[in-house]
Amino acid sequence: MKKKKIIKKAMAVLLSAAMVLSAAGCGGKTADNGTASQTAGTENPESAAAQGSGADALEPYTITWAYIGATYQDTDLVEAEMNKILQPKFNCTIDIIGFSWGEYTQKLNLMLSGDEPLDMVPVIYGNGASYLNNGQIIDMKDLIDKYGKNMKEVLGEDTLNVCNVGGRIYGVPVFKEYSVDAAVMMRKDMLEEAGFTVDDIHSIDDLGPVYEKVKAAHPEMVMLAGRKGETPAVASIWCDNLSDGFGVIMPEDKDGKVVNYYETEQFKHNAQVIYEYEQKGYISKDCATMNDGKKPQVKAGTAFSYFTPTKPGVDLQDSLDTGYEMVYAPLTDTFRATSQMAWIGWGIGKNCKYPERVMQVLDYMYSSPELMNLFNWGIEGKHYVFADKEKGIITYPEGVNVQNKTYGLNMGYEMPNQTIAYVWEGNDPSIWDEYREFNSAEPLISTGFIFDNSKVLTEISALTNVRDKYIDAIGSGAVDPETAIPEMNEALKKAGLDKVIQEKQAQLDAFIASK
Repeated sequence: MKKKKIIKKAMAVLLSAAMVLSAAGCGGKTADNGTASQTAGTENPESAAAQGSGADALEPYTITWAYIGATYQDTDLVEAEMNKILQPKFNCTIDIIGFSWGEYTQKLNLMLSGDEPLDMVPVIYGNGASYLNNGQIIDMKDLIDKYGKNMKEVLGEDTLNVCNVGGRIYGVPVFKEYSVDAAVMMRKDMLEEAGFTVDDIHSIDDLGPVYEKVKAAHPEMVMLAGRKGETPAVASIWCDNLSDGFGVIMPEDKDGKVVNYYETEQFKHNAQVIYEYEQKGYISKDCATMNDGKKPQVKAGTAFSYFTPTKPGVDLQDSLDTGYEMVYAPLTDTFRATSQMAWIGWGIGKNCKYPERVMQVLDYMYSSPELMNLFNWGIEGKHYVFADKEKGIITYPEGVNVQNKTYGLNMGYEMPNQTIAYVWEGNDPSIWDEYREFNSAEPLISTGFIFDNSKVLTEISALTNVRDKYIDAIGSGAVDPETAIPEMNEALKKAGLDKVIQEKQAQLDAFIASK
């Protein structure tokens, strides 16, 4: 295989953690014409809420709803508007709490392990099986069957059930991009200043000349942004990481052979290139320990580029998030993957007092443009205005921008159903048709498979500790990969990697045979 092709395949794994930053532009309908499920019996007071009746007979309840992303000072105002819809219909209110990407794992674990109320839980791909097996979230299968009318219509049965471990469902997916490719996202002004265009970049190696020119003009800046847990070479674990990265399926694999990614030539090559970039000053010396996300670094004017998955409208989305016009150069082909379909699922925490009512509210979210617009964009006139009301296109009010806005999540990729919300100015009103076309990419042989790690929890814990010890240093180019990678692999083997791969292989073989 030629070097260029090897590198391109390698970059098909460019993103495990970077995936979590893929966002959707927004949506398009304007009236709340959805209804919650009618299937529940009225003998249960909680079930009555599903019919939009009997809410007054229910005990008032506050749903603690967590999300992952930036927080804003006007959240209380947005909650109040959402509660005007939820209180009459379900006799409940909503308390929205946000966790940054750097802290969400630790904080969610603490809340789910203790007695704190946490009703709606954002379950990121790879965490669901552990949360479920540890009893931190509940099996939602019966609740979906009973109350999931709207989500079934939006997602379809196959996607709806993808967050599935041994027949138990830990979360409800959202409508987003289900296919993936990898790219490098860059500030357009600096790229052009250096005399390059996106057409000059097709691989990770092609970035060297670009970074050299940009760095010469802006020596104070980082060329390639990353952070702890999402360093540039860590992003290259992606492929189909089969929930945890300890045994993966490579994009070109047609037989379903689970391999150790850290032993592949692709990983070694990526790590070596990142090491060379770090030696040239293109990557921050603090990359392995910093918590600031990649886009916030660009927004702050300290970074030029970062690795990201793409999707329709991603350049506009990232331009809105950073405050600079951003452009991207694709680095891989596109394929459909479990990690994208199940990237975030809305789960219900073990301490939820009224799971039936919370499930009814979640299902209603899939049909309510009013709630989707409030949650994602905020309040009309204050946080956004119409650029074209007939087409449902919105923009910032006069004097408001990405730097000073007081609300505006711009996180359709976490919203239950972003397709019924407004479209941000610059996106094509038909963007959701583009998404459906993007989602029709060829699946991998493992697409739809989620690993049940219940038989190897001890090994997974030990492997995680080993990886945490090495991966951020390797991924940020802080250590020589020629010595660090073999050392990490030896430690992974001792921690039980072969046992995990063997269990994964058996489960994947059964999954493939059942298709």
